[in-house]
Amino acid sequence: MAQKNSSYASKAYWLSFAVSRYANSKNLTSDYVFPKLLKFGVMEFLDKHYETEHLENIIYVIEDMDNILKRNGGSLE
Repeated sequence: MAQKNSSYASKAYWLSFAVSRYANSKNLTSDYVFPKLLKFGVMEFLDKHYETEHLENIIYVIEDMDNILKRNGGSLE
């Protein structure tokens, strides 16, 4: 059970890191971008594809986040 909790913590940490880096790349705050990422399916995508995404360079993860946001009709405005 301890390993399962540890993997949840690692995933949560990485998701938080991805949101923070994404926000920083747009010169915005995590508090501002997170609800939009949640609303337009970006967080669901990152959660579903965690095993692949967390191994990628963060630059590619940010590109994926942009693509999912736009594909689902979202914007940061």
